[in-house]
Amino acid sequence: MIKHVGIVLFFLMFLLVSCANFQSGKSGPELLAPIPTYGAAPLVRVKLSKPSEATTLHVDAGKAIISLDGVRSEATGKISISQAGGTVNVEGIGHATFVEIAPALAPEHFSVENRVYRGRLRVISGAGGWEVINVVDLEQYVAGVVGWEMITGWPLEALKAQAVASRTYAVFEMEYARGNGRAWDLDDTIAYQVYGGVGPADKPKQWRETPNVLLARESTNGVILTYHGKGFRAFFHSTSGGHTVNPPAALGIDESIPPLAGVDLGDFGKDSPKHRWEQRMAAGEVKARLIEKKISPSDLIRIEAAETAPSGHAVTVKLYDRKGHHRVISAVDLRRVLGLFSTNFIAEKQGDEWVFTGRGYGHGCGMCQWSAKGMAAAGWKSERILETMYPGSEQKSLY
Repeated sequence: MIKHVGIVLFFLMFLLVSCANFQSGKSGPELLAPIPTYGAAPLVRVKLSKPSEATTLHVDAGKAIISLDGVRSEATGKISISQAGGTVNVEGIGHATFVEIAPALAPEHFSVENRVYRGRLRVISGAGGWEVINVVDLEQYVAGVVGWEMITGWPLEALKAQAVASRTYAVFEMEYARGNGRAWDLDDTIAYQVYGGVGPADKPKQWRETPNVLLARESTNGVILTYHGKGFRAFFHSTSGGHTVNPPAALGIDESIPPLAGVDLGDFGKDSPKHRWEQRMAAGEVKARLIEKKISPSDLIRIEAAETAPSGHAVTVKLYDRKGHHRVISAVDLRRVLGLFSTNFIAEKQGDEWVFTGRGYGHGCGMCQWSAKGMAAAGWKSERILETMYPGSEQKSLY
């Protein structure tokens, strides 16, 4: 249980930016894909964003087996890794384009830059630097997502719903990535779903593998959501504001399926800090952001919805200039440019300031995390929560 107000606020703010998202520019199936049945939990390859941006790394796996382009050796203690002329340099051992560090002692875990992870660490050099990848059992990955995507002290049934949604989303992305030859399946940011491994190496009290999180994972072991026998991108977000929305309105995806069509969730998410919200921005800041993204008119005097979804989320918006001319743009684009909490908003110009009032946080598609928490607190089981959030979906055991 979280005892300190400061920690609670930290988790709340972290949660508010966490959501399974959609990456524009992807080819192939966007929402549905065949999913195989596995004999056991498969390995998932997670690109670690910050280590991938670094030029040096410090890894501690205790006793480890290190593979450099297939040549194995043993190491004990901290391992220093750096980029060197298009290769990966492991200090005291050698250079390679492909390095893998596998902990030799059970349970398998390692730390990189003071963060503890399960599984193995893989570093692959490339023309633009390197990719640092955590290769981990899918069930351990799910625990490392649930503990970061939801507050660990939330009701167990909400955590179980998150575990199933996250596992579903991960398996879909695994199949997509491997069909396209990518070296990793997902990254660890809100571009996919937040994954933080076990937690900070020097702060075990902040580790996210709590008994509740592990029970949520174990209680749903191998279970995913399907639609007509196929897996789908089980999107989720922080706060719906009372009604979820379909992929075209939420994410600009030109297709939809019944489990992601959008549903009325009532007031189950009313405890979210962003159930209803207000954002204020200086008119000069709004103008500068529009100019930076080459969106006109820059002399903006009115913003209004041109098309709205049944949920109240804007699909397109009209931007009016002083002469009465207007331009219609995607509400998703405007949200990204201005940093609005959601596309369910009303905008009003008040002097030298824009005032945006709205509902919800995140793209609004799929499961609403705060509503899941409210449903669980009301005694709902995870199966009912998922059936409500993803209507028409069915649960399937992969292994």
